[in-house]
Amino acid sequence: MSDLQDPNGKPVVDDKKTPSNADLPPYRQPEVASNSTKMPLWLLPVLAIMLVVGVLLGRYWGTNEAAGDEQVMTSSDTVSSTFEVDRAEQAVLSVETVTPSQDSIGNNLRADGTISPKDTANVSAKVNGVAIEQVLVEEGQQVKAGQVLAVFDSDAAEQQILQAEAEVAEAEATLANASADAARVLPLIDIDAISRQEADRYRTAELQARAALQASKARLSNQKLNLNNSQVIAPVSGIISKKMAEVGMVSAGEPLFTIIKNGVLEWQADIDPKLIGEVTVGTPVRVSLPNNQSVMGQVSRIAPTADNNRQITIYASLNKDPAARSGMYQTGEFLLGSASAQTIPNAAIVSNDGYDYVMLVTDIKTQGGKTLGRIRQQRVTLGERLGDKVAVTEPLPADSRLVKQGGSFLNDGDLVRVVDDNTAQQAQVATDAPQAPL
Repeated sequence: MSDLQDPNGKPVVDDKKTPSNADLPPYRQPEVASNSTKMPLWLLPVLAIMLVVGVLLGRYWGTNEAAGDEQVMTSSDTVSSTFEVDRAEQAVLSVETVTPSQDSIGNNLRADGTISPKDTANVSAKVNGVAIEQVLVEEGQQVKAGQVLAVFDSDAAEQQILQAEAEVAEAEATLANASADAARVLPLIDIDAISRQEADRYRTAELQARAALQASKARLSNQKLNLNNSQVIAPVSGIISKKMAEVGMVSAGEPLFTIIKNGVLEWQADIDPKLIGEVTVGTPVRVSLPNNQSVMGQVSRIAPTADNNRQITIYASLNKDPAARSGMYQTGEFLLGSASAQTIPNAAIVSNDGYDYVMLVTDIKTQGGKTLGRIRQQRVTLGERLGDKVAVTEPLPADSRLVKQGGSFLNDGDLVRVVDDNTAQQAQVATDAPQAPL
């Protein structure tokens, strides 16, 4: 059957066909049954709120079961507030705390300087043109005054001594002969048996023989001295700091050994004149050495004038220490006294962006048997380090509680649980205390 058209051009539906609801006018739409099984949309928020309230009430009753305080939340605002408080009380970390302490800090003046011998003795040969036969000491060896350091070839000196001894014997014989002649002839002048001129000749011969004997003895002494000088003797006691002598070397007057007198070293440091006011003769010093060692000493003298760099040189005699060596360039301190300063553990320092901080635990409270606190980051300026502690130039309050270690894991405002030993001891004391009878 073909569709019919009404005068307005709209199709006419066959009355035998079932009309659809969409084609019916509004006043002819079918009514929805009042007992529909669909859930109203406004009921969903109510159910969600009731679910949240139920969960929160369960958590609230669970955390307060020991106190026996059960409360019913009656409004959504109260529920939201309780939820935020419960979340805030979750501690980020358990920490130990320490308080700043007062320690004695040395008022020291630091400087760099060179360790040098205080007094030295250069030992040279007293013979020339003779080769060294033996070298008996080495650098660093302790020697005593009068000790033989080296020996020159002495064969030539011994031969010269023998020759000088022969000359002395010959001179002695000549003198004896001249004396005998003079004793025999000179009495004849009294009887005019000889002339005065002849008598003077005998006297002169005797005097010449005596002078020749003295000269021979002097040459013998000189040769013996040369033999003694073939041994290089230490003029002072001390430590051999330099050894230039070698076997076979012919001495030409240059030093063969350098001895540090008595082994005393001194630390020579250059100080700005503006910083030298408190340094005086006798001021103690501490000079660092390798392997974390140090040696003590005291100022022995201060240069009266400044050097070319407008610095004042201070000389400090050092105690004997085998680790100290001449020529070492070491850092030292002038110990000018001590002062009290606030110190904190090195482990409590947190470095960030080139600055140093400590984590203070504030607002400390006890809740549910736990000690909680709030973190506050505090910037500090550090001074001298003393072992595992460091001085604070701007002191913190004496009762400040600082995170002992692990502060780098915390942020400003974090909630932490305090687990100090003293807190645990207090809790143990409270547990062990006798309970009052009911």
